[in-house]
Amino acid sequence: MRRERIIEIATYVMVLTAMWVISPWLGKLLDRLYYPYRGLFNHSMPVLLIGGMIAVLGLSLVIWTIVVFKIIGKGTPNPKLPPSELVVAGPYRYSRNPMALGGFLFLLGESGIYQSPSLSGIAVLFAIILYFNAVYIEEPELKKRFGQSYEAYCESVPRFLPNPFRRRNG
Repeated sequence: MRRERIIEIATYVMVLTAMWVISPWLGKLLDRLYYPYRGLFNHSMPVLLIGGMIAVLGLSLVIWTIVVFKIIGKGTPNPKLPPSELVVAGPYRYSRNPMALGGFLFLLGESGIYQSPSLSGIAVLFAIILYFNAVYIEEPELKKRFGQSYEAYCESVPRFLPNPFRRRNG
């Protein structure tokens, strides 16, 4: 198996492990320090369902962005194997960072599923870190790689949250 393929598979395994195993474990571990532990899952069915729907929405967004990166961008989310083409289709038509948004939504949904205030805090910390990463690392790198086309893209698409009131071309 080629080195690039191994890196790609390892990236997906690590991301899914972080999302499904490490983040809930860390959240529940921190909760035990100050929050009365009431079991693994939330006992409120509406909160459990809403959390589940938010988590599924976030996971779907993450998977969609990975597929678009692979098919259109001819690359992966891993910075060692970045897309060779600027991706402005699919969810990238509405947000410059839909994968980060999906990860945040997934963590937020998990915090409801697991009744974990700490996991909510982890989700907010995750969003803050990704914001600074996008502004100070990813965007300057993408401007160097894709030039004017990326700058035009930045002017027409919001960084994280889609704007439903903005008119889109095409």
